[in-house]
Amino acid sequence: MICAVYRSSKRPNTYLFLAKKDDFSLIPAELLQLFGRPELFMLLSEAKLKGLKAISKDKLLQELERNHYWLWIKQEEENLLKQHHSFLSKETSHE
Repeated sequence: MICAVYRSSKRPNTYLFLAKKDDFSLIPAELLQLFGRPELFMLLSEAKLKGLKAISKDKLLQELERNHYWLWIKQEEENLLKQHHSFLSKETSHE
């Protein structure tokens, strides 16, 4: 196992990666307060890490080695339907 991944109970798309499962001793109290109750999301192995495209393996391993944790906030994907409607409205206004 490389690390344990926890999902925030307060903030959507916010994850905390820990070098040791259930070891929150090195997490600043302020961060835990903002994060809320951590909910175990997955145990991340080397094989699973290769399958994650949104996370840099090197960045994750560097942060785990340095701080023993890493806070990751997943960026919202742009709503393609909204983008398409915006494009269409711009095209019709040019006609």
